[in-house]
Amino acid sequence: MEKRIIDSHAHIGDIFHENKNITFKTNIKKGDYEDPFIDCERSGYTKPLFPKKVEDLINAGQYRSWEWTLENLAKELDERDDVKGIVMLPIWPNQTFEEYLAASLLEPRIIPFTTCVFDMPLEDMCGKLRTDIKRGAKGLKLHPTIQNVALDDPRTEAAVKVFYEAGLPVLTHCGANPYYTEDSPWSKVTTPAYSDFPKVIDFCHKWPDVKIIVAHCCTIAELLYENVKDLHNVYTDTSMCSADNMRLGVRLIGEDKILFGTDVPFGSFHYSIAELDKAFADHPDIMDMVGYSNIASLIGI
Repeated sequence: MEKRIIDSHAHIGDIFHENKNITFKTNIKKGDYEDPFIDCERSGYTKPLFPKKVEDLINAGQYRSWEWTLENLAKELDERDDVKGIVMLPIWPNQTFEEYLAASLLEPRIIPFTTCVFDMPLEDMCGKLRTDIKRGAKGLKLHPTIQNVALDDPRTEAAVKVFYEAGLPVLTHCGANPYYTEDSPWSKVTTPAYSDFPKVIDFCHKWPDVKIIVAHCCTIAELLYENVKDLHNVYTDTSMCSADNMRLGVRLIGEDKILFGTDVPFGSFHYSIAELDKAFADHPDIMDMVGYSNIASLIGI
């Protein structure tokens, strides 16, 4: 069986609002900075990500996003013949669906999701989301922390209804982690608690008929399973996930509910796909489900 992969969790450009207009820049090279992500990657995602100085991790994430241009993404994709598609997740207010749609026209492997423009009037926001779907958006990305909008906010709920009606998935960040150093102005206007695990679980139970992708939770597969085992609408991705955790996720949550994802630029194709290979080398049918067909079915391609 040919190995085929759709990365279900990826970003391009600066999701953190610190430096706009990154996506289409050219000739951006990797800088020299302290990067805690590297040790985690090289360990097969078995080493804890958080260093003694959380500021090092925050800064490294920012630098990685500044380097992750469309040009650099295309170069990495061109080095592989197994990555057939990559789901790009914009986060308003720094990024828009239009930016990612334009990127997909230049790089056909990009599959754009859309994002809520929360400062629009509610009816206009929902109208825009419907238009985005007509233009090719394959799902909705929510990031309660960075967007500073709770999952039970009426604007979020209105957006979820749009995607329920369209039969398309909603992907939400999960994890109350910080994204900004104390001196960043964005640290004052974001709310990590909005993405706390119990709030995401409440969201899943409130919308049992919506296809919900809970990001990053194959790393805590047992905890997720215990909290959603009575539901049939919850999926998760393998971002920052070891082979052992991928296998555990398949065993507990289901081979049809686990989606391969890298969270590039914070994860990587090289190390993430190596863990996918390690996890399911002896089970090519499961590798194809996790790596490709589960997300392809969800987004209708």
